Amino acid sequence: MSILGEVFKELLKMFVADFRLTLAILGGVGVVATLIFTGAIAPLIGGPLLILLCAAVLIEAVLRETRHRARK
Repeated sequence: MSILGEVFKELLKMFVADFRLTLAILGGVGVVATLIFTGAIAPLIGGPLLILLCAAVLIEAVLRETRHRARK
């Protein structure tokens, strides 16, 4: 049971480490899920849209961290 506890702790640390990144990803998933659920977009469009949103969030996080490190 201690291994499961350690895995859970590490996953929690990953999500809490960059709270803005976590919220952006969860928000993107929520938006795409809502669009698919309401029928605004087809599920086959939702998958690529989700990939693009996640990639955009990741690029923004990398650029933000690069600017932050360059200031130091």
